[in-house]
Amino acid sequence: MATEGRRFETTFQAAEDLNTHLYIAIALNDRRVANSAEEASGILISKPKSGEFGTLAYNGELKFKAGAAITAGDKLTVTTSGYFTTAGSNEAVLGEAVRTVTSGSVGTGLFSFANVTQKRGDFSVASITPACSMITGTALALNDLLLANTGIECDAVAVDAMSSGTAGNMAIFGIVPVRMDPAICSSAGDALSVTTSGYFTLSASDSYINAKALANIGSAALGNAFLNPIPLYAYTSSFVF
Repeated sequence: MATEGRRFETTFQAAEDLNTHLYIAIALNDRRVANSAEEASGILISKPKSGEFGTLAYNGELKFKAGAAITAGDKLTVTTSGYFTTAGSNEAVLGEAVRTVTSGSVGTGLFSFANVTQKRGDFSVASITPACSMITGTALALNDLLLANTGIECDAVAVDAMSSGTAGNMAIFGIVPVRMDPAICSSAGDALSVTTSGYFTLSASDSYINAKALANIGSAALGNAFLNPIPLYAYTSSFVF
């Protein structure tokens, strides 16, 4: 059974309907559901509708909504739609699970949101206004400002969650967090390309290379990679003369 203990909390005005998002991570920068640990400010412990004031807990023994099976003692991070999962390599850690919990259930964790540091390296940025919402680590195509679906379309990567029509800094070169495809894992040193919906995948024969993984990265997880988004080269399994 999920429990709660002593906690620190604050109030905020919801920018979207959150009355069905109890125990989900929230970002104070836009007052909406968080899609990554880097933007998460705390856990929603009330049920505000859009425009109403809600309560956000940011430190203490808190309930959370699990997005995958989690074992007691696992370090916790935030994935899409504000759910919590076990933190992978190079992912920001927000807390620790007190006990084992199944996917979709409510668990208990010890959290400290305010002290989390973003795990990213040095990179060059450009101010870009996407025509779609983006989660951290996904790639953008500049020709239509939508999520890239192939390596040749990859022009920049979101270093934070971004809203459609809102300008923000996007990485165009350097060491940045990239988001692996939900069905793919990578190892340190793997060559990466971009697949559908802006996710990264393992580069196959005759495909473009957009980045190189600097550590193991789990499926749907964030991990650091050296990014060269403009695909200036490809590798092939054979040569034709």
